[in-house]
Amino acid sequence: MANLSKLSQPLLVFDTSERVATVSICNADRTLAQIDAESWFAQSSSGEHPGKSTALVSMIQSLVKTAEIETAQLGAIGLSNGPGSFTGLRVGVVTARMLCYAWNLPVIVVNSLEVAAEKLRRERDLQPGTRIWSATNAQRRQIFAAQYEVQGDGSLKIATAQSLFEREAIVELLNPNDQVTGSGSLLFGEAIEHKTKVTLPGPKQACCDAEGVSMLVRRRFEAGDFDELLSIEPVYFRPSAAEEVRLARDAAK
Repeated sequence: MANLSKLSQPLLVFDTSERVATVSICNADRTLAQIDAESWFAQSSSGEHPGKSTALVSMIQSLVKTAEIETAQLGAIGLSNGPGSFTGLRVGVVTARMLCYAWNLPVIVVNSLEVAAEKLRRERDLQPGTRIWSATNAQRRQIFAAQYEVQGDGSLKIATAQSLFEREAIVELLNPNDQVTGSGSLLFGEAIEHKTKVTLPGPKQACCDAEGVSMLVRRRFEAGDFDELLSIEPVYFRPSAAEEVRLARDAAK
């Protein structure tokens, strides 16, 4: 059994912004347990793949049991709210709201692009002044990206606000020695590396995941910086398919 006397209020953290959902339980010092949807499905004895919302809740329940943590011991729930696709993000936000209400826990929400940038900053020990572009796939040969600059204290400051870009346009914005990360960058990595002369991180390092989310969540938890539960919303890189149809109809009237 986990030595609960040494845990400084474990946190439940998850990410649904990427293709594969991930869940982690951590404390101030380390990750206590983690799992991703692909591994969880592979371990499922039923062989059935439930819907995304059911799967995420089941993954969380399984991980809490594996970590031998009581929900009353949790300090907060942390998650990324995108940018990303419609279904995954909505499932993540709805699940967070449900669990926070049920377990009477505060919530901390972080941006998935910043998570990927922070993972790269730590892995490469990037120095103050370094610029990092972080991108996710927005389909239709577009990406949703933001640029960050490493500060003197190691934090990241937004240098270019997150927005939708054509792939070719984002390459034109890159400067030599710019760092680039995020799952979206892997779609046109050769062009990026040719422009920046900097090697892209591998897929695991580039993607936002629960362990990466926990890096930012821990910092805010220690500072007592929580979000209002009713105000948390997914950040989509474009409206849902149904919403796009509605908007097109309205525009045609």
